Amino acid sequence: MIFQPEMTFSQGLELTMMAMLIVFSILIIISLILTLFKYIPNEKVGETKKTSTQAVPKSVGKGVNLVELENDEEMLVAGIVASMEASNGKKESNYKITKITKL
Repeated sequence: MIFQPEMTFSQGLELTMMAMLIVFSILIIISLILTLFKYIPNEKVGETKKTSTQAVPKSVGKGVNLVELENDEEMLVAGIVASMEASNGKKESNYKITKITKL
């Protein structure tokens, strides 16, 4: 019935509409599957996320230690600006400052 030697215009239009309906329904299903990927966690089942509850060392290398950073307002502002630039505007970033050196 579909591939007849003599097909009328209405039969051809019906065949075209059915094919388009199938294609678009498959595209919608693929789109729904792809949107569900954002709900799949990125980590493995056995692993847990590492939180930032680790102790920050008081001094790292030849840089400024934590006490000097809290006392010097310019260095504190420099550290905050550096962390904002490193995170690139994202709320959750994995960057942390380990060393600040005066030039």
